[in-house]
Amino acid sequence: MSCVQRLEIKLKRPNAIFETWLEHWLQEAERRNSKSRYKLREALNALKMYPLPLASGRECGILRGFGPALCKLIDNEMHKEQHKAQAVAANNNRYQNEIRNVVESVKKNKRKQTKLTKKERKALEEKQRHLKEVIMQPGTFRIKLIVDTQETSGKHKRLLDQTRSYLECLEVDYEVRRLTVGDFLWIACDQEGNELVLPYIVERKRMDDLSSSIRDGRFHEQKHRLNQCDIPNVIYLIEDYGENEHLGLPIENLQQALINTLIQNRFSVAHTENHSRSIAYLQGLTQILIRIYKDKVLKSCANVDMARVSQSSKTGVSLLKFKSLNEDSARNAQLTVKELFILQLLQLHSLSLEKSLAIATIYPTPRLLIDAYKECKSLQDAHQLLANIRFGQLQRPVGSKISQSLHDFYTNEF
Repeated sequence: MSCVQRLEIKLKRPNAIFETWLEHWLQEAERRNSKSRYKLREALNALKMYPLPLASGRECGILRGFGPALCKLIDNEMHKEQHKAQAVAANNNRYQNEIRNVVESVKKNKRKQTKLTKKERKALEEKQRHLKEVIMQPGTFRIKLIVDTQETSGKHKRLLDQTRSYLECLEVDYEVRRLTVGDFLWIACDQEGNELVLPYIVERKRMDDLSSSIRDGRFHEQKHRLNQCDIPNVIYLIEDYGENEHLGLPIENLQQALINTLIQNRFSVAHTENHSRSIAYLQGLTQILIRIYKDKVLKSCANVDMARVSQSSKTGVSLLKFKSLNEDSARNAQLTVKELFILQLLQLHSLSLEKSLAIATIYPTPRLLIDAYKECKSLQDAHQLLANIRFGQLQRPVGSKISQSLHDFYTNEF
């Protein structure tokens, strides 16, 4: 016969909350010396001795000392506690929501900062590569001719295809890229992908193109940009256009423009009979540059006087990086108001680049010039405002005729 042992579980304080309330009310009654203290003490003792948990004040009515008033008081206290609990829960939920929002905001900002940091890091790495010194030892690089895309693509496809075929027939190591200044230049490139620009650049002009560029102002603009590109040896390669007839300008005017380019701008001017001779000229120049630089140590430098640096050593030479040259020239292509004013002046009759530069040095914008006219005391003073401005190496005056023409142009209402 098996014996079953009965397990009894007895709670230590089954109604601890009710006891706490009664102890508090009893202390208050004793402090006030109230008669209710007797009933409260009796109810507290009965509650402590009761072994089972009670769910409400109404259930407490089965014990001694718990009258209707005390039972109702316990139910009211429970109701208050429930409201408090709900309020606390609501506050907790609100607090949790605020915490959640803050955490999400922090995460979002952190992700945003991480993105910005990546961009900044990429920009920093690009800047470091830009500033990193490149050194090419003899035998570690090859010299290559770079041809602008405009020379190998466009509406004159037959002639432009000839550029490629001529270069390939002459076994010239070349590559076609977009150049922001010039039509041809040479780079030294190594196996690591570094590229340094040799201090020579060529602008090719056919005689008919030279004529049209002078008439629309591109000729002076291109010369200005070539001056700004930090390559010391600029070559204007001029091709004949058939018999050089029907060019749009007299041949004497074009020859004078080339002489001015040679003397005033100090550019070299080379002349060829046709396109094939121009490519042959470039092939010969490529071979000369290879002989000059193949045994030298090439180093990268910032935008400096490359003519001075390149002549400073017989065994070493400092050169611009190709990417730096292209980026800087692209920025220079975005003309300032002063440069646009100069181009505007060049469209006017008898105004050369030197005269326009001299005028723009004193009055950098049309607005400043017009304001200066308004401040003149008389019409005669306004006509002569620019007459005594000096230009060029000989410092000749602009003259009364041009000064009056400019006044009439900028002050007449159309």
